Amino acid sequence: MLATACEKELPKFSDEECMLTFHYGDGLTTAGVKDGMGRGSHSFKLNSAEGQMRDTVWLRVNTMGKLSADSRPLALMQVEDTTQGVVNAVAGKHYVAFDEPSLAALYQVPGDSAAVKVPVVVLRDASLEAEGDVVLKITFRDNGWFKAGYPEFATYTLTISDRLTKPEAWDKFSLSSYFGTYGPQKHELMIKWTEKPWDDEYISTLFYEYFQGYFAPKDEAYIAYLGQWFAERLEEENEERLANPEIGKVWEEADGPVDFTPVANGY
Repeated sequence: MLATACEKELPKFSDEECMLTFHYGDGLTTAGVKDGMGRGSHSFKLNSAEGQMRDTVWLRVNTMGKLSADSRPLALMQVEDTTQGVVNAVAGKHYVAFDEPSLAALYQVPGDSAAVKVPVVVLRDASLEAEGDVVLKITFRDNGWFKAGYPEFATYTLTISDRLTKPEAWDKFSLSSYFGTYGPQKHELMIKWTEKPWDDEYISTLFYEYFQGYFAPKDEAYIAYLGQWFAERLEEENEERLANPEIGKVWEEADGPVDFTPVANGY
């Protein structure tokens, strides 16, 4: 159960009411929720094997109210993301519907548990590569056992893609402050040079939360070194590419050359 001391007062609820929230971070209060929290991404190109047509994203869910010795079902549902330009995911096309019978056993809160990880099964539809990313915004459906808890923690937004797209963690941890503005070609080079995925999960291992919603590198010297090393590696490869008559140009994004110059304040 989430609690707060002196920030925003939380609404009262009865212990008899059983509610669910998505886990955005340890010890986080409603007042500490910031833009970008409760978001994630799955890129089939980045996170799945070539030719793999479905994959699973696991989300941590916390319960509020009294525990039960018995296992209890929970229910997820999609809600429309009304953000301008967003294409909403379609059940059966981009993800397996939450009411699919084969998933029912996995949408259970075990007895005497206050947290559980639940799956979102994403599908590699051809439209992801041809037409672009889709967004799946998820909340909890009242099923008589549980209903949605605090609104600040009641939704999770998952971007599904089949190309290299900016991880949610890029903005969450202000990577532009260290490596410059995001670009898919830059992202591909970072993966190639370090042999690391540079996805949400990997980026998260490089930072720690020193206060609610505020993050810092676990090893700031290493992150600074990486930024310098990326820039030097880019310069070396650009010189080689310019010297090669079959290439004759530097590494580029759609809007200009790849550049690892840090951006002030990460924006």
